[in-house]
Amino acid sequence: MKYIFLLISLLFSTTINAQTFSAQVDPPTIGKVCPDFSVSIITPSGNEKNIQLSALRGKVVILEFWATYCAPCIPSLSHFERIKKQYGDAVEIIAISDENRDKVDTFLSKRNYPHILFGMDWGHRLNELFFHHFIPHTVVIDKKGVVKAFTSPEEIDADIVGKLVRNQRVDIVMKQEFQQQATATSTVSSGSVVKANPVQVSNPNELRIQLGQYEEGRSTEFIKESENEYKFINCTLLLIYQILYEQKASRLKVELDNMAKYTSEPANQYCLSVHVPEFLGKTVKDIAIVQLEQLFPLRAKIEPRSQTVLALERSDAAVTVSSTDSTGIIQKGLTIKDLVNFLESNPHLVNNLSVVNNTGLADSTLIDLDWFQNYSDSVSNKLKTLGLKAVEKTMNLDCLIFYEDKRNLKDTP
Repeated sequence: MKYIFLLISLLFSTTINAQTFSAQVDPPTIGKVCPDFSVSIITPSGNEKNIQLSALRGKVVILEFWATYCAPCIPSLSHFERIKKQYGDAVEIIAISDENRDKVDTFLSKRNYPHILFGMDWGHRLNELFFHHFIPHTVVIDKKGVVKAFTSPEEIDADIVGKLVRNQRVDIVMKQEFQQQATATSTVSSGSVVKANPVQVSNPNELRIQLGQYEEGRSTEFIKESENEYKFINCTLLLIYQILYEQKASRLKVELDNMAKYTSEPANQYCLSVHVPEFLGKTVKDIAIVQLEQLFPLRAKIEPRSQTVLALERSDAAVTVSSTDSTGIIQKGLTIKDLVNFLESNPHLVNNLSVVNNTGLADSTLIDLDWFQNYSDSVSNKLKTLGLKAVEKTMNLDCLIFYEDKRNLKDTP
């Protein structure tokens, strides 16, 4: 069965307001003054100090979200280093990472960026405030504190920064994931010009499922437009299922006889867009899986498997429970569950093992996780400071199992 494209469109009469991510979290908006925030800056001595956005008023501020593992991010740092050197105090460029401080320090020790600031996003607060799906991600704020663009670093050159310094109008190409939001905002034209096609307003009561083959010139992307709308671009079937089931890589088990159809070759990558109206009472996961199972023999299920895991347990010391972080700010959701997620998101720290909470404490127990991330020592010593330890154990763990429906193999696309 050769499968190229699927489109299902069902119209309903019930009136429902479209729900978007921006409406849920109310992020900073193009053409409006940016909400004030603080960022922890690494000082030349290796300590950290907080800087408020409001303290930078009168300067052009560029926030560059990056990571040491992000190959396109590294040239961008050198790019902004040159721009900062050219414009000096008229511009402040802050490269923001939410990685482990040890990784950032090791990276910076081998490179020289004397003119830009490096900020640590403890607790992912700034990633949540300036929500984005992919890095590098660039936020441009003018001298009056007005947000001018959510874009990519290659769109910001010395000429654009010079115009911002001189309070001149700028034309900035928005990052693709923000083009719809920006073109739908009538106030955009007052500050920045968005080079994008007019937005076609979709019917929120319409069930839309669109599947296509690999698109040349585009990278692998997952865009969560809202709880009701997902977009997968050039993703393998394994990755699509992993995202739908919200599973970490360490909890995947591939039980397939033939992996040839599921490698990352372009022929095995697909573009899938799913929008599900609220009143159906179904999730994107529900609808997407039903459609995928009609077209492909690949199946996925959650089942326990015996495997080696890293179990967090209490040590002899009392567990350090906190309601504030190391800066004295009341925490919002920095919990043992966040610690587990942090460790699993940095597999090099845990030998690529799954991590489980075996402390007897609730996942929601507050801990000083930002301090833990910032503390330069081995994982085992860091855990000791929290009254915890990590023990390798063999145990049954719920995993995402990939297998094939043998009955559907003969018509495989």
